[in-house]
Amino acid sequence: MLALERHRRLLDLLNKQGGVRTAEVARALGVTEETVRRDFEKLEAEGALLRSHGGAVRLEPMRREFPAGERAEQNAAEKLRIARAAVARIRPGQTILFDASTTALQVAKLLPDQPLTVLTNALQTALALVEKPSVHVALLGGNLMSSSQSCTGWSAEQMLELFRIDAAYISCRGLDAERGPSEATEEQARLKRRVVERAEEVCLLADASKAGATSSFFFARTQEIDVWITNRAPSAPFRQAMTAHGVRVEIAPK
Repeated sequence: MLALERHRRLLDLLNKQGGVRTAEVARALGVTEETVRRDFEKLEAEGALLRSHGGAVRLEPMRREFPAGERAEQNAAEKLRIARAAVARIRPGQTILFDASTTALQVAKLLPDQPLTVLTNALQTALALVEKPSVHVALLGGNLMSSSQSCTGWSAEQMLELFRIDAAYISCRGLDAERGPSEATEEQARLKRRVVERAEEVCLLADASKAGATSSFFFARTQEIDVWITNRAPSAPFRQAMTAHGVRVEIAPK
């Protein structure tokens, strides 16, 4: 059985039961317990589950990193509106960064062919940009995560040191008005933390469903976000809390 098929069946078991034991999975899949433990380790690194003593447990939706194809289908119309608003901010000659979010991928697809340097750790985003001859694409290398089709890790973080980033366009899994944006995996959160530290401007692309939600790893303080582009106005208290931290809230036009 191929590893991808084994992982799919393992996650199916986990989603049905909420938790599984190593020995139980080994019997069900016809593999050794050592193979199952390696699968647990890989899937935990990708944000698909949480290892526990003797097995693994299912992650709650806000704490999972969904596959890129599945994420692309979530709130697709809202992401497109946000992407259009983001494109309107980008100017020729800038060095900008797109994270591995599906919203940033939409920005890349809508981006006109103009002189830009674009840094990204997302394979699909880089492929979308390579069709635009005037755009210089710098793909951040590192450890390839199959679920997000993106690179993370020390190599990607170190490559950021080579560039002056005029603006970073990043998303999140959850946005707490006081504590800031959060991500599902430590690897993505670490990379975004480095981006926030280096970018002259941080532009958060997050639809209104993220407001008030939290995921596993916070990667920035609220006051480190310069602009939040969203699809509709959040509640008045939430917006007031964001603006009190100096965040400009921009509602994408329909």
